[in-house]
Formats: sequence, C-alpha cells, structure tokens
Amino acid sequence: MKKGRIFDISRGCVDDGPGLRTVVFLKGCLLKCPWCHNPEGKSFEPVIAYDLKKCIGCKECKRVCPREWNFEIPYAWRNGCKTCGLCAEVCPSKAKRLVGMEIDAESLVEEILKDEDFFKGTGGGVTFSGGEPLLQADFLEECLGLLKKRNIHTAVETSGFFDEKDISIAEKFDLILFDLKHVDSEKFKKATGKDNSIILKNLLTLSSKNPSLEIRITVVPEFNDTEEDILSIARWLKNLRKSVPVRLLPFHRLAKVKEEIFGISYSYSNHEPVSQEKISFLSSILQNAL
Repeated sequence: MKKGRIFDISRGCVDDGPGLRTVVFLKGCLLKCPWCHNPEGKSFEPVIAYDLKKCIGCKECKRVCPREWNFEIPYAWRNGCKTCGLCAEVCPSKAKRLVGMEIDAESLVEEILKDEDFFKGTGGGVTFSGGEPLLQADFLEECLGLLKKRNIHTAVETSGFFDEKDISIAEKFDLILFDLKHVDSEKFKKATGKDNSIILKNLLTLSSKNPSLEIRITVVPEFNDTEEDILSIARWLKNLRKSVPVRLLPFHRLAKVKEEIFGISYSYSNHEPVSQEKISFLSSILQNAL
C-alpha cells in the first residue's frame, strides 16, 4: 500500500462539498500564501504544536528530549528542535502534539469509513484538502480506488499548483473545488513566490473535460479584493471551455491563533476579516461580468 502524509482529519464538515463531509488534510504545499489558514500544512515534514495553556509543568518533555534547554523559558525547546516527536508521545496533557503522520491508503480509508452512515444519510462523503493534496497524487489515487468500491462520494480541494500529468487523477474525483487565487501573474508571484501559469493551464484543461468543477475565490485584503481584481478574474474565466460555478469566500484570520502554537509569524494577523457585505457586492460584479 502507498503511504501519504496527513496532518488532520475533520469530521462533520458542511462547507467542503455536499452533505456531511469528512475532510482529510494532506501535508505539503509549494505556494507561500501569507494568508494561509493552515500554515502547519505547508511543509511536508511533521511539526510540533505546543499549547502553553495546556502545559501542567510536569517536565516529561524535557526528560525525554535528546537536547538540553531551559524548561523555565516557555519556548526555549524550539531552538534546534529536530521534531522527533518524543515530547508529544509522553505529554500527559496533550500540550505538545506531533502534527503530521504517515498513513497507508487502506488504514486511512478504514478511518474514513467510520463515518459512512453519515455520508449515506446526508449525501456526503470525503474531501481531501491540504496543503495541496495533488502533490501526493499516487497516494490519492489508491485511496480513491478503495473509496469508489464503497460508493463514497469524493471531492478534492486544490490550488491547481500540481504537475499537469496528474490531471488524470484529479478527474477521478466526483467534485473538484478549485481554489483560484488570481489570474494576474505579477500579483500572484509577488504574494506566493510562484508562477501561476501551470495553475491556469490546469484549470483550462479540467474545464475541457467532464469532472464536476467549482471555482472558489477567497477574497483577500490587498491581494484580490478590488473591483478591478474581480473583473480581471471574470474576464479570464471566459476562456473556460464550459460554464463553471464560481463562489467568492471571505478571508478570515483564524490562523492568528496558530502563531504561538506553531512558533510562526502570521503576517495577516492584523488584517480585518472581509465582510459579507463586500462579498455580496463583489459577487454581483463577478456574476454580471461572466
């Protein structure tokens, strides 16, 4: 069985496809979006989450750690941490957790199938998210084969930044939720550090095929939140081979709480969430332009 690396499984979700969904988050993404709400999913390697509020001061983590550090300084352990995970294994209060685990396709599907009755009762299923799940395409393909044997509805949330040879695997999903960030190459590269040509090419290719496809655009302050941004995206979308539903979503800053937990700097922590009024206004502009 092929193995993949995941960092979370979330159950009872309603915004990631039809019905009640179980969402599997895969690690690894090559984009560097500063507003990302899953920063712990960017790297392919495991990371240690540490919730200081849960720490009971037992010092078990220091006892098993192969390095020396001052326990009285709350985050001293981060300097030089090799993410061996020993601290998370012994932490009785779960103040420390290892985020990122390898799992084979059969074991993951077995875990997903615990929610099979909810899927059948609500028309739901499983959604693979991330990170960028299609960077682990071979693993996804094996999971898909097992899920289809049980007639489980499958969806994938993708940024489109994946190798075009894996289009054939993306096509096998019952639903593709395509996270389109921007069509302006300069804006995109400045924000994410990458060129967006492969993303736009993959979207064009998928739109010419038969999979169920929905485009989602998260409206992000100072990136794609103006009328001109939305109009430029709408003009580009007219290149698609077929009409595709397009939905605008508001930026939120829920990842702000992860700064301390993962020892990261979240540069969008001071940006205000985008209001529903603005989403409605920009949505009307988008729909009128399509």
